[in-house]
Amino acid sequence: MNRQEADALAGRFAAEHPDRETHRFVATQDDAGAWTVAKIGMPPVPTEPLGSETRADKKPPLPDDPRDLHTRNTGGPWGGAGGF
Repeated sequence: MNRQEADALAGRFAAEHPDRETHRFVATQDDAGAWTVAKIGMPPVPTEPLGSETRADKKPPLPDDPRDLHTRNTGGPWGGAGGF
């Protein structure tokens, strides 16, 4: 079998083989130069949606600002006074 035949067979297996959901098929060459198709097991892919607790668009509530009111409103002793 040459590389083109091995690629074609791997493509056919990927489309028709009963294990196509759990395995991947690739053309590979051994040390002697012969081409064959390797069947590689793949880890299972989760099919159920993730729970709402792991959504990226949800953020935890922010804690209260620990600074005093003057520091929050004016930026503290370093803000708003202008050019010294």
